[in-house]
Amino acid sequence: MFEWGSRGAGDRGVSHVLGVVLLASVVIVGAVLIVQVGQQTIGDVNDDANVELAEEVMLSVDQSFQRSNTDESVEIPDRVRSDVGVSNKATYNLTLNGRPACSTGNRSLQTMRYQKNGQQVGYQGGGVWRMTDSGATMSSPPAVNYDEGALSVSFANISGQQIEGGSVSIQSNATAKRSHQAALQMALFTDVSYEDARSGSISSPSYECIPSQVANATLIIENSSYARAWADWARNSYDDKYVNVTPDTVDRGETVRIRFALGDVSNSKFAVENITVKPDPSDPSNATVSATVTNTGGLKDTQRITLKHNRSGSPSAVTQTVTLGGGEATTVTDTVDVSAAKPHNFTVESDHDTAAETIEYTSVPGIPSLDITGNSIPARARLNQVPTATVTVTNSGEMTADQAVVFLVNGSVNATRNVMVDPGQSRTIDFGPSMPTHENGTYELGVETNDDTYSQYSDDGHYFVVGDAGVFEIASVSPPGGLESGDTATVEATIENTGDIRKSAPVEVRIENASTGSVITSQTTSLTLDGTRRGVESGTASVTSSPITVASPQHYTYVVDTPDATQSGSFVVGASPPPLFEITTADVRNPVAPSNQTSVEFTVTNTGGTEGKQTLRVKRNGTAMVTETEQLDPGESVTLNRTVTAPSEPGKYPVTFSTANRSRWLTLNVQPDSLVEGNGSTITIKQSVNASVSLKGADLEGMWGSNITHSPVQMSLYVRNESGAHSLGLWREYEDGDVNGPHAEQRVVSDEHENPYHFSASFEPGTDISVFAQSYYCDWHRPTDPTIWLAGYPTKYCADWGDERIKVSQTQNTENLVILNDGDELPAFEQAQWYQRDIRDTLGSRVNDTGYLQLGDGERAFLYELSKKNADPANAGDEGDPDYNDAVVLFTVNAIEKDVQTGPKYRIIDVEAPARVDETSDADVTAEVRNVGDSPGTTTLETTFDGSVVDSKSARIEPGETTTVSFELDTDSKAAEQSYQYDVALTDTDERWRGNIYVGELDEQFMQVDSVRAPNTIDSDDTATATVNVTNVGGKGGTDTVVLRAKNTDDPSPSFTTVDSESMSTILTPGDTRQFTLDMPTSRGNYTYYVETSNSTSPEQSFFVGQSNFVVNDTQSVNIGAETYNTSGLIERRGGAQRMTVEVQNNGTVGDEREVSLTIKNKSDGSTVFAGSKMVTAGSGDLTNTDPYPAWAGYDVDLDPGYYTYEVTVYDETASGTEADTATGEIYLKNVDETGATGNDSPITVDSDTVTLGG
Repeated sequence: MFEWGSRGAGDRGVSHVLGVVLLASVVIVGAVLIVQVGQQTIGDVNDDANVELAEEVMLSVDQSFQRSNTDESVEIPDRVRSDVGVSNKATYNLTLNGRPACSTGNRSLQTMRYQKNGQQVGYQGGGVWRMTDSGATMSSPPAVNYDEGALSVSFANISGQQIEGGSVSIQSNATAKRSHQAALQMALFTDVSYEDARSGSISSPSYECIPSQVANATLIIENSSYARAWADWARNSYDDKYVNVTPDTVDRGETVRIRFALGDVSNSKFAVENITVKPDPSDPSNATVSATVTNTGGLKDTQRITLKHNRSGSPSAVTQTVTLGGGEATTVTDTVDVSAAKPHNFTVESDHDTAAETIEYTSVPGIPSLDITGNSIPARARLNQVPTATVTVTNSGEMTADQAVVFLVNGSVNATRNVMVDPGQSRTIDFGPSMPTHENGTYELGVETNDDTYSQYSDDGHYFVVGDAGVFEIASVSPPGGLESGDTATVEATIENTGDIRKSAPVEVRIENASTGSVITSQTTSLTLDGTRRGVESGTASVTSSPITVASPQHYTYVVDTPDATQSGSFVVGASPPPLFEITTADVRNPVAPSNQTSVEFTVTNTGGTEGKQTLRVKRNGTAMVTETEQLDPGESVTLNRTVTAPSEPGKYPVTFSTANRSRWLTLNVQPDSLVEGNGSTITIKQSVNASVSLKGADLEGMWGSNITHSPVQMSLYVRNESGAHSLGLWREYEDGDVNGPHAEQRVVSDEHENPYHFSASFEPGTDISVFAQSYYCDWHRPTDPTIWLAGYPTKYCADWGDERIKVSQTQNTENLVILNDGDELPAFEQAQWYQRDIRDTLGSRVNDTGYLQLGDGERAFLYELSKKNADPANAGDEGDPDYNDAVVLFTVNAIEKDVQTGPKYRIIDVEAPARVDETSDADVTAEVRNVGDSPGTTTLETTFDGSVVDSKSARIEPGETTTVSFELDTDSKAAEQSYQYDVALTDTDERWRGNIYVGELDEQFMQVDSVRAPNTIDSDDTATATVNVTNVGGKGGTDTVVLRAKNTDDPSPSFTTVDSESMSTILTPGDTRQFTLDMPTSRGNYTYYVETSNSTSPEQSFFVGQSNFVVNDTQSVNIGAETYNTSGLIERRGGAQRMTVEVQNNGTVGDEREVSLTIKNKSDGSTVFAGSKMVTAGSGDLTNTDPYPAWAGYDVDLDPGYYTYEVTVYDETASGTEADTATGEIYLKNVDETGATGNDSPITVDSDTVTLGG
């Protein structure tokens, strides 16, 4: 696979270096000049200005060299041609971290110069220099660019001696460029010299300088006539905090050293932490004070660190001088006199920070002794349980103990708590959240201080077991209450086996005297209970005392003890004791996803002798979640079961249950709700997402002679969902899907070629996906044409595929594919051969220097072993295969697929009913109903006639479909010559249709209001009308006025008023129907309205005029990839952003449609990188006919890593209207895909173009 030098000069230039400014960065671009005859002319100048003319020639040569990807020439005028030549005296050397082993070695810094009569102009190192009477000066700066810790150096190699032609021709020599590039790369980072790399006399180079750990680079210029100008240029161009030039004065030909600080170049900041005070073993009257000082900035600095000691008014101070580079730390110490038995105050200060401690002595000399004096670490726990596991430490010494209490799991540190305990005092520490309950198994637990140790196995005789065990938890306790002297006391406990399997164990219930601790009575019950595999089983254990006689009210303690849990409480015996609200049960339902709801439950019993009223509280981190006041009689209990919302950030949060008498502490375990879940060689989708797979590299290759050869590899997308298992061949249109050939490699690593190896799709929950691979042998290789150069060598592709080599699928070689998450350790770290890229080249900065993944948000890495069957990742660290570096695919969650699923929703589209029927006939009514929701469902229609229910019918309707339901109204039973009201209603909504039917015949005109149709709800900035059908059911034609009247029931004294009316302009003949359109009210309010003529009145109906209020949600409102973010803070994530979704809410009283626009700008220059808008509909909780749901506007933003600002705007109606709400914020997308163009994934690239001077 391509390693050392796969890109040309344009692939990794200054822009790339600046893109990785946070890394130690250097760029060298080597080149060689060729001078030949050309045609382009620079006009002649004054004969007396030969120096200026020569300088102009040099500048033109430099400009042409910068465009050296195309051939061009610069003419040298006759007046100066004979005085232009090449000097090879000067040299340059680039050294990393001051280490000679990480150096280019001395390379020739060829100079093209004009020299005559003591005047000299030269082109050297990309700069144009002039010699004057006062010394060397710069006319044009050299090809050295330095910015915020990133360095780019571009020098030209110029060959030839004398100008024989008439011009300088700049040409590109790709072969020389690649070999020069590979050699310089090796010289800078490995133990191979430039000369050995060029000659090919190398075997297995090893790193001398790891690219990401390069902190500085020193450019050394020797034997240059322009040495002083080089020094002046560096001093004048850069801040001396970052660039240092030595020596202070430079003469012609002397050596100049220019040192550039690389990587993090932020200002120094000396932080002080971990101050400790320990007794001096050699002299007990002294103590050793130490503190850690860390330079959390980037630049090296020297500061004075001051240690102050104050013995109750007797201050003293000492200072130490400390020099630290960025990220470096040191420990400062001092010995102080503590012979006085007083409190001693110690302070350590830097220029930026302060830390302090106070230590007490009971006697001098004195030492601390922090002993482990008690613990309640359980023997068993169920999977993912957060048990209570307390440890008590006591200082039995004479000096304040400032120590770490360490919790060990299988001999390794799992948690550390730093405590300060004064002499004679104790501290209790809960290691419950650190208990290893994340995986079933048996664990050895221990605790250590500097002075004592505890081992659960050695001291208590057992290990800690998780899962596959019975666990007896105390579900509830029923203590006595209201006991008088001479009464017996009964305590009953309910025990549940919440473990996996059946368990038999004793349960003890006892009653103790709270003052003396003596046991009044005790009863042990043996219980055998099934676990969760057969259904949780519970049992009871109880104890009853003999009569308890007291002279005055006396407190007693009850204890329930199982092998896995202990619970205690108290009650009172005696005449009229005060109320005692005892917490007998407390529970938190765990785990819960961030921002989701869960339940908390606790039971409180009044075990006192009188009734009482107390406030029951549940708090999380001191903030009340539940606060309720309850009044309880003696012996009475109350259980609160309440729903609470979990914090938005994952973690373990303390939850406190309390009454005025008691409190109990539990843990709320907030775990992220994963979008995807690894399952061996596949990934299971947990939520609807849009995801992609991208080929990051393939590396199944070898060396044959002087050529790199490749073996074919194909990949397929595997998807299994409800419809079955499916396989899709990936990228088959390119070399029959060979992702390992030189053409594929060139597309992946070179910016000059389009990279097609990317596939995106949307996946539903429950879908299993993977990318499987298949490798083949090759029977015949053929050279690439034109030649593709990789690692400085020509390549051959497979022209004749052989037999299948290894197939990785859901059933074959399943461990040849490993799927890794962020933070996972890689199976192997180095490449199999030096000419191959290792995993750092493929994944770039997604791999840290210790071999652990630092993936972007929502990413998973697929690593393949395609050369050894039935591979085991545990063997990947051995020499040779397996190395799990044969192919790498990156899986990325691009966006959460958010959609508004409104469920079934029904509308009455139309109702057909006769306006009049004969007195001997019944009326048929047909209603047309449509499901306008997103899900199928069943709805029920109910019909009433003349105030009585006639019938109800149900119908199942698919989304978007319509059905008709018919009813028969018993009109022949009604008195003739009257109009009767009917009503067709959807019983599960407020949707209804009302009208009138006239029964019998009438000689006069009768203008009947048959039906009125209007929306139920509108926004106050909209208008609505009612459609009214009026039929003349009488025997005589005529005219009338149709009137709509309404009242606002929100008014203090509502009354009907006329809203709109329309008079008939022509006669309505008997039997004819005419339609009228009348305006509805527009002011906000809840209305009742009807329509009337002089003969008929419609049934009253409801109408609501509300107001929408669209806002951009502040909390968790922006979705990028697998994460959601607040608009109030900086959105910071690793990797780019393909899609961005914004949530808007309608806090008003009606649903409506609004336009939402998103504009994203580059923070550095303000340029717009994305602008788009979407129309969304959002309902409101107060609206009768629109369900409460937010709306999401999704945009395909396709953002590369960078720093952006964004603005979301919601408009009142359209973009031409006014803004309803805006939200602005910033997005910082960290670059995690600096895919290496070289074998070491360094940000250092080396290119060369060839130019020959003279013929």
